[in-house]
Amino acid sequence: MNSPADGTSRRRFLQFSLGALASAAAPSSLWAFSKIQPIEDPLKDYPYRDWEDLYRNEWTWDSVGVMTHSNGCVAGCAWNVFVKNGIPMREEQISAYPQLPGIPDMNPRGCQKGAVYCSWSKQPDHLKWPLKRVGERGARQWKRVSWDEALTEIADKIIDTTVNRGPGNIYMPKRPFAVISNTAYTRMAKLLGAISPDVSSMTGDLYPGIQTVRVPARTVSTFDDWFTSDLILMWHKNPIVTRIPDAHFLMEARYNGARLVNISADYNPSSIHSDLFVPVASGTDAHLASAIVNVLIAGKHYKADYLKEQTDLPFLVRTDNGKFLREKDFNAEGSDEIFYVWDTKTGKVAPAPGSMGSKDKTLSLGAVDPALEGTFKAGDIEVTTVFERLKKEIAPYTPESTQATTGVHPSVVRQLAGWIAECKALRILDGYNNQKHMDGFQCGRLKILILTLIGHHGTTGSIDTTYEGWKLEGGKALGTVEGRPGRSVSAVLAQWVWGEQYKRSKAYYDDGQLRAELGFGVDDMEAMRLESEAKGWMPKWQSIKNPVVSITGGINMFATSNGYENLRDNFLKRCELNVVVDFRLNSGAMYADIVLPAAGNTEKLDIRETSVTRFIHAFGQPVKPMYERKTDWQILVALAAKIQERAKARGIGRVEDPEIKSFIDFDKVYDEFTMDGKVAGDEQAVRFVMESSKALGPGTYEEAMTKGFVAVGPSAGKTAPVPKDKPYRPFTVNVTDKKPYATLTGRLQFYVDHDWFQRLDATVPKPQYRGGVLGPKKYPFVRNSPHTRWGIHSFARTEQWMLRHQRGEPDVRMNPKAMAAKGIKDGDMVRIFNSSGEFFAMAKAMPALPENMLFTEHGWEQYQYKNMTHYNSVSSELINPLELVGGYGHIKFTSGAFNPNRIFYETTVDVEKA
Repeated sequence: MNSPADGTSRRRFLQFSLGALASAAAPSSLWAFSKIQPIEDPLKDYPYRDWEDLYRNEWTWDSVGVMTHSNGCVAGCAWNVFVKNGIPMREEQISAYPQLPGIPDMNPRGCQKGAVYCSWSKQPDHLKWPLKRVGERGARQWKRVSWDEALTEIADKIIDTTVNRGPGNIYMPKRPFAVISNTAYTRMAKLLGAISPDVSSMTGDLYPGIQTVRVPARTVSTFDDWFTSDLILMWHKNPIVTRIPDAHFLMEARYNGARLVNISADYNPSSIHSDLFVPVASGTDAHLASAIVNVLIAGKHYKADYLKEQTDLPFLVRTDNGKFLREKDFNAEGSDEIFYVWDTKTGKVAPAPGSMGSKDKTLSLGAVDPALEGTFKAGDIEVTTVFERLKKEIAPYTPESTQATTGVHPSVVRQLAGWIAECKALRILDGYNNQKHMDGFQCGRLKILILTLIGHHGTTGSIDTTYEGWKLEGGKALGTVEGRPGRSVSAVLAQWVWGEQYKRSKAYYDDGQLRAELGFGVDDMEAMRLESEAKGWMPKWQSIKNPVVSITGGINMFATSNGYENLRDNFLKRCELNVVVDFRLNSGAMYADIVLPAAGNTEKLDIRETSVTRFIHAFGQPVKPMYERKTDWQILVALAAKIQERAKARGIGRVEDPEIKSFIDFDKVYDEFTMDGKVAGDEQAVRFVMESSKALGPGTYEEAMTKGFVAVGPSAGKTAPVPKDKPYRPFTVNVTDKKPYATLTGRLQFYVDHDWFQRLDATVPKPQYRGGVLGPKKYPFVRNSPHTRWGIHSFARTEQWMLRHQRGEPDVRMNPKAMAAKGIKDGDMVRIFNSSGEFFAMAKAMPALPENMLFTEHGWEQYQYKNMTHYNSVSSELINPLELVGGYGHIKFTSGAFNPNRIFYETTVDVEKA
């Protein structure tokens, strides 16, 4: 058998396969199909027909390996890969997951996007060797270079930039969904003092509103736990399309008696399977959520004992200044992190245990019975409760008063609120879409309030904010370099500055309209950004550094922006060397100076952690990296070696980095990166992570690489232990063990008395503005780009079989009535435009849409559009000042948790036939 590394055998095999396929397309006179005759006794006499052997050969293989798929998907699915002559031929789902008692079988797992990977990886846009630009940026003119040439140029530029301009002018955004690949960029960035952006905010995948209520915000139950619910709200989440391996748990829950509710602007495929569809107008979800909260509170559909223990709703607030009553109000030397409740038994204030300043790290109230309602005197200070403040401020948002904003009839709201009030196990599946609106911050707080009022948070339900990684101490250890903090920033703020997005937004938005609806305009956003930086709340590296060298790993930062052309042009003015590391030549790589070919999913040796299942999944490297590809870890190992080599040759050693109290040892970068050779290899790195993680431990590497997955242990859960015999559910220990939350108050915190929250009238969860999309009213359509069924972000979006399941090119969905009014027919090419930009797409009728909405599923590459436009060409940036806050207990900049989330859907557009 030929070695997988044998490039000659690969070429011969491909030549044979392509030759046979070409022959299959030849005229009948040249092919044996025209000569087929019946065979009376095939066992005695059967003529050789190579067209049949072509199909037979597809079902023969030399070896079978395991892999999973990453690149944006968090499902966690194990696959077998069938390999012939060192080439991955096809994949097949592994159906060996153990079943929990009383819970439906998890097998099989997978979807059509994963099933085409082996086919897709043979398409010509998958990279083979390093490339260097020879034409203008974006001209797609390249020459092949060696790894040594590419790495030498990158290493010298990193050294020169740091020595001549100071540390911190290296930018390293990354998003490979694999532990070793991802950690490679983290570790290198810290060794180089580079800037690491929060890519979750870049893609609009944060939940900063929920982060103010609990820490962490982004956490989920394992998705088999859906089955245990009797009411499931799919709130801007379309799991029939986007959660294909797990959607069956919803159907099984429904067979088990659960009600499914779909809350969405469009009647999507998940609506079809729902018991109730709630058609909320785009950008008005906070008003709908407020109406539900209003009904629950007015009808006293809340669990008072639960609220007293688990939330800050009984905490006392001063009526004079709206601040929490704190210990320092009684004693100038007292703590501002100790809070009080009104004890109904003694008629006095009592300190609440469990807060950041409290010595009693428990939620247990002991003999104290806090009041939820009332106004009291704490010495000379008049106080009331958070719950009283909430009741007062939520009172105006009745189902009747919100109908004009949300478009949802009061009877529907009351029916839904009634179901919530009577349910025994509530699940809220909170999709990313709402978070990409200005409305999303306050709505996040309101959604968790709904769950909490009826006592389901941490007990019989959860709000599932898409995914959470398992706790792997080994992963943290691999990404940590002692004494080297690196530079973390918000990607949104970095692009706002480097991409000059502020100017673009200023030109697009109607400032008078923003001030009337929000109370502030684009100039105010910029002023508050600068104020936040000056106060140290948000990192300011984007304001004092430039991305002179940018090394992008596994993410197309231009496609994940608003107005990619604007960001591209302004970013590249500041970037002198743009390096892209990816497994294919995506549209972002077109603007690179050097492109490095990363190993694809079949070629990686790595693991993928996710908490939608209780398993760690393996990239088992069923084939060695083909052509000149390298794994991400090996690319960074090679770069570290080259930096160290060049530094020694040039006599460059330590460079001090006083801004972050750190340093860069250029002549030791490889030694430090590889821990003196201990993790120089992929297997060494994977073993280090697995064997250093309590939830896994020694001996699991072989199991993972053989089976394709390995179960995690109890300590893997970040907010609760992982049970052995039932699904994982977060935050259970806060209820069962009275463990405080990681918030300032130690509770689910719904009141924030930070000065900015007071200034913006947002101390309690309620709508931040009157609702609706904030783009100029002169454009009649709102635009949305939801996840697609035929790709995972841009993963598999260009794959030929996926394209055959749709129109084969970018499309825009419209309501047929809106199309008729514009003289547009199904299949017409249309131009979608506003003053910020334009893009072209094929019109497609979609009766499920409101008449004022356009849908363009996301993930399309720029080069698939006419004139290299893109659906984000029409979008302009906004920043919610509430997400710039810091210096307040748990509310502070945290990469992957709290900083400005990208707001994609506050632009309006018009459309015309092109």
